Parts: sequence; structure tokens; C-alpha cells
Amino acid sequence: MRPEVIFFDLGDVVCRFHPERRLAALGEACGLGAGELRQALYESGLVARWDRGLASATEIHATLERELGYAGGPAALHELWCSAFEPDDRVLALVDRLHPLRTALLTNNDALLLEALPDVLPQIAARFEPLLFSCMLGATKPAPAAFTRALELVGCSPDAAVFVDDKAANVAGAEAVGITGLHFTGADTLHAALDALLGPS
Repeated sequence: MRPEVIFFDLGDVVCRFHPERRLAALGEACGLGAGELRQALYESGLVARWDRGLASATEIHATLERELGYAGGPAALHELWCSAFEPDDRVLALVDRLHPLRTALLTNNDALLLEALPDVLPQIAARFEPLLFSCMLGATKPAPAAFTRALELVGCSPDAAVFVDDKAANVAGAEAVGITGLHFTGADTLHAALDALLGPS
């Protein structure tokens, strides 16, 4: 069956992921070191909770104000939160060549990034419909529920879907529910894999 939709991961697929940039920007805004922030956000499990949808964008902002002393407004926080993501133009060019085939984003991320992405990185948001974030799915990859919920939301059967991710465990999770998985290692190998699957673009 020819694919109807191709799901793309965000970090280290569509965008190069630089979490240290977010930590540096947030640290400067809050007067805290990267190590303190890493502990408060990541090692504590707070970001993992946000990724599972346990806080809205407004609640995340309030937590950063209350717990870390962040004093900036929503627009500045949007810029800061998106600073970890650097669009990969070569991958975006591949996405453009896929149209009119449907392309969707499927990422483990929180409600603040989902709110910020269309304004700060419109070149990403405009290329994918829908934007499927784990915070709205109620599950994170590689859990089967993340993939089955994504399929429900796009109205697609597993055998008509393809999933691209840089993490082998996530690819295996997609394949476990019947989705064709492509392990991303670079734009060139993705181009070859898509050509093999769909025919030369």
C-alpha cells in the first residue's frame, strides 16, 4: 500500500536539537547555571511530566516564574523555549518534495513548545498538518498509545503510515503497531530511503 501520511520527529530530524541553547538562555533570564536548570527541569522529571501533558503552556510559564524566577513575558519565553531547535533545511527540502503526500509532526514535547512553534518557527509549523505533540496525545514515544492516538487523529491505518525518527527505540515502537519505520541518520540516507519507498522524487 502506498503511504498516505509520513510522520516526522522534530528534534534531530526536522531540526537539529541543541538543548544547551535553551538552558543558556533560560539561565541568563533567571540568573541560574545550566547545571541547576538541568536538575530542576530534566533530572527532576518535570519536563517529562510536561511532555505527558500534565501542564498547560500557561501552567509551565507559571512554574518557571515560581520555581526558577523567570520574569519575562510569554513572547520572550516562546523565543527562549524554541531556541533549542535549529531547522535542518535539507530535511525541509525533502519534506517539500513529498507533497501532496500528507506530512505530520510527531514529537515528544510540551504544551509550551506547541504554543510557541507556529510563531517562532513558522517554517516548521507550516509544513506539517497536524502538529502532534505527546502533551496532547497523553503518551510519549515509544509507547504504543502515542502511535495509535496519532493514527486516530490523522484518520490513517498503520499500514498506510510511515514514521521517521532518529531514535531506534521510537522506530521500533512505531513498527510494533504496524507503521513502517525509518531510522533517521541524515538527510542523504533519508532521501534514499524515501526514494526506495515511494519512488524517486
